[in-house]
Amino acid sequence: MRYALSFEETLLKSLRSRISMEKWNDAKEAYEENYYKDTVLSIIDYVGRDLRKKYGNDTNSYFKIPHGSIVVEIEITDTELHIKVPFLKIGEKHKIPLLRRIAEVNFYPLNLSQIKLKGNLLNFHYSTPLHLCEPYKIYYVLEEICHNADNLDDELISLFGAKPLHEPKITFYDKDLLDKAWQKFTSLLLEAEVFIHYFDEKRIEYFNWDVINITLKRIDYLIAPSGKLRTDIEHQIKCLYAKEDMQSRIQSGKNFLNTLKSMSKEDFAADMYVAETFIPIKSRSEIESIKRSWEKPFETATKEIQNRQYTAATLTLLIAFYDLFYYNTIEDDINNKIVKVLRNADKKVWEESANLLYAGMENIIKNKTRTQNIASTTKGFLSKLFR
Repeated sequence: MRYALSFEETLLKSLRSRISMEKWNDAKEAYEENYYKDTVLSIIDYVGRDLRKKYGNDTNSYFKIPHGSIVVEIEITDTELHIKVPFLKIGEKHKIPLLRRIAEVNFYPLNLSQIKLKGNLLNFHYSTPLHLCEPYKIYYVLEEICHNADNLDDELISLFGAKPLHEPKITFYDKDLLDKAWQKFTSLLLEAEVFIHYFDEKRIEYFNWDVINITLKRIDYLIAPSGKLRTDIEHQIKCLYAKEDMQSRIQSGKNFLNTLKSMSKEDFAADMYVAETFIPIKSRSEIESIKRSWEKPFETATKEIQNRQYTAATLTLLIAFYDLFYYNTIEDDINNKIVKVLRNADKKVWEESANLLYAGMENIIKNKTRTQNIASTTKGFLSKLFR
């Protein structure tokens, strides 16, 4: 296997965030000046400028904002903030194991919010005096509720027969986009299988951890699955970083990729949609945070290239690039630079791919107009990449 992994650009129109950074500054300023209602309103504006107009009442005291399969209810009184999310209805069967699972969730991962039972309905709750509505805390509460509710409902519905309380506002991919997504999905799995087989044969199977990791994040980047497929991919990525021994994590990843290979197009299509959301799943990226996140992989790749470990360096750098896509929304200028780097390294021999990725990352970190490679043999070629 002389060549590195391929690259294809996302099917999404844009990876940009709708976040309004200036509104976050407004929220902090309002809190410091004891305008607590304005603090909460600025947090909502920070997430989306049109949310208050679309989902609030005339007095800006009550909002019902959709997020996937839930609706977030926010009430601001003269003295308190109340957040409630009607979540699920308990079915006739499996009530005890369902409530046991809810108790586990209330212990972890929930921190500030809690799921409460009223009759046969499960609801997320959080309340606090207005003067304690510190912006970071309130945003964290909203993020905690939205993300956990969106991830947990599929599990509780499928395992314990719970019933959703709201129909999500979703738009399924049209036929043309679905066909493209299916083709990319199947080709990614096939490519991963080829690389895994090669590394197994060469007895360097530890590289398969990287291949599985990159493949799962490429699926997210390329086709942005929703529903159970997205949740399953998230779970498997967490398993890759678990404390189990490396071989067990690799085998679990292989088994998961085989499960994806056996997925029917009909099941795949059921998770190919865009849902209306409130709190973004991914963080907004800033160039300084990108630099910090790349410090360790860049240092590792430097040593690997200096030691002529080009396969390892390529995989290290690819994970760093796809981590950025997986965990963050990307502004167009940074995204364009990354896409150019990944496209230049597409299916190149390992040494060339490692050097191209390294030079591209260095260019973004240092904001150069030209880059130089630490490997002098390809300096002339690389110097032309970022003019």
